Amino acid sequence: MNKIDRPMLLAALLVAAPAALSQESGPVESIRNAAWELSKDYYPSSPLCAKDEITLWTCSVGEREYSLCSSRVVTRVEGYMQYRASKAGKAMFTYPTDKRPPVGLFTYTAYGNGNASVEFANDGYRYSLMDPLRSDSSILVEAPGGRTSEIACGGNQTLQVNYTMRLMYEAGLWDR
Repeated sequence: MNKIDRPMLLAALLVAAPAALSQESGPVESIRNAAWELSKDYYPSSPLCAKDEITLWTCSVGEREYSLCSSRVVTRVEGYMQYRASKAGKAMFTYPTDKRPPVGLFTYTAYGNGNASVEFANDGYRYSLMDPLRSDSSILVEAPGGRTSEIACGGNQTLQVNYTMRLMYEAGLWDR
């Protein structure tokens, strides 16, 4: 490294170090302070979610509808999330069957590239609701024998919304 590069490197480290040292183990301030009133316009509606629920993620394919519905407040001890699927307006599958706090039932992952996903398992099947930031969403279903199928959906981008991230963190589904 030549003499000119050292001062520039030192200056860059001095600027970056306080920001890195001040990071907390929880969500960043914009997620921690996310409010339903400021975020509600980002969420689509779904016929599978009630008017007093949030449609966190939804996918329509032909006569089939798939949605992740949530109460507006979710913590480790209150509120709920449910994955619901229907065909031609008739309910086919609900997970979990009862409305209860989602901790231990779902897992939320936010990736550094902006993608996000929600995963759960039921009767030997693994479901992944994939929400890429820059492409269409999908549902991956892995059967007990390891065979995986994919259901292509349109764009959603609601698993990356700050209010969704706040719900996932407060529900104990995302450990940043």
